[in-house]
Amino acid sequence: MSKENVEIVRRAFDQAGRRDVSVMDVYDPEVEMDFSDSPFADFMRTAGRLRGRGEIQSAFGDWYDVFQGLETDVDELIDADEHVIVVFTYRGKGRTSGVEVAFKHMAGLWMFRDGKVVRVAWLRTREKALEAAGLSE
Repeated sequence: MSKENVEIVRRAFDQAGRRDVSVMDVYDPEVEMDFSDSPFADFMRTAGRLRGRGEIQSAFGDWYDVFQGLETDVDELIDADEHVIVVFTYRGKGRTSGVEVAFKHMAGLWMFRDGKVVRVAWLRTREKALEAAGLSE
């Protein structure tokens, strides 16, 4: 099942990059996203944890309102049994300030149940994601 999960994450990044709202279909209705240990937390109005598709869709809508020209490059996808780790670079430009930002080589730890994403933890580094998944190099 984990190869399918890797493909789900790959497709989700592709869909999100195209602003395709059908990306929400990969998530369990009660999905949790934890931004508390990620660079994204610095820009969020919430405590860094979101629950449910509606909260997540709203938060990403706010993100797209603040930044323009957003691009994501997936650097690596790691099959970690019931988890998938994605290492990526995210960049864009502040819509108001014009300041260019880049979050390089950050990571997401995706957890699945019954073919749906039930939790995503966004982390500052690949190493933190490996550690959170119980792996080490």
